[in-house]
Amino acid sequence: MLSKNRLKYLNSLEKKKYRKLESKFIVEGVRAVEDGLNSDYLCEEVFVLDSKIDSLKPLLNVAEEMSLKITEVSESELSRFTSTQHPQSIAAIFRFKENSDNIGERIVALDNISDPGNLGTLIRTCDWFGVDTILLGENCVDIFNPKVVRSTMGSIFHVNFIQTQNLYSELHKLQKRGYLLAVAHLDGKSPENLHKDTGRKILILGSEAFGPSESVLKLSDIKIRIAGKGKAESLNVSVAGGILIYEMFGRGNS
Repeated sequence: MLSKNRLKYLNSLEKKKYRKLESKFIVEGVRAVEDGLNSDYLCEEVFVLDSKIDSLKPLLNVAEEMSLKITEVSESELSRFTSTQHPQSIAAIFRFKENSDNIGERIVALDNISDPGNLGTLIRTCDWFGVDTILLGENCVDIFNPKVVRSTMGSIFHVNFIQTQNLYSELHKLQKRGYLLAVAHLDGKSPENLHKDTGRKILILGSEAFGPSESVLKLSDIKIRIAGKGKAESLNVSVAGGILIYEMFGRGNS
């Protein structure tokens, strides 16, 4: 059994303050843990339901080969430090990783994305279309938020991301280096020809409720939008992001 202090510590990693203090985060689920073990993130410990050890033997063998600590836990213990109502059969602690300074030519910048599910879905979409780097604005939800991590379905381990202290400043620097800044906006133009531009490009996606911040909007080189025929006011940012990421980075590779 895990001690009360150990459970309290593990539970504290659900909060951003303590994740940042410890430079650690928890991952849940077979696919996500497997992706983490196969990545260049450092895993500290694996927790497995005592009733699922036999069915997870192949994955646990990988952890054993890596000399990782494997701790058997009950369902009630696992539910104390994971964020799902009915915990999955396995979880693990990973350390934060310094991301590469080589940001590439295909970048998605996220400005004030506050919903964890939307951020996780956007990360997964960027992974699918091979986006080189994700820039996270200073007011975005924490990328290691448990709901974000869970909704990436393991893609958090596949993408390079940079958490900026000032998104406007970072975008301005990249613009001076020749990057085209295309911001999603309801007053924009069709993005259908942007995939033909083989140069450096940045797609900027703004807040679910308010769109991009005014400073970022003024800085951008072009505004783009998705044409619609119905009466909805707008698209969910993760849906719109998926379409625009395809238009800018995926269409030419399909």
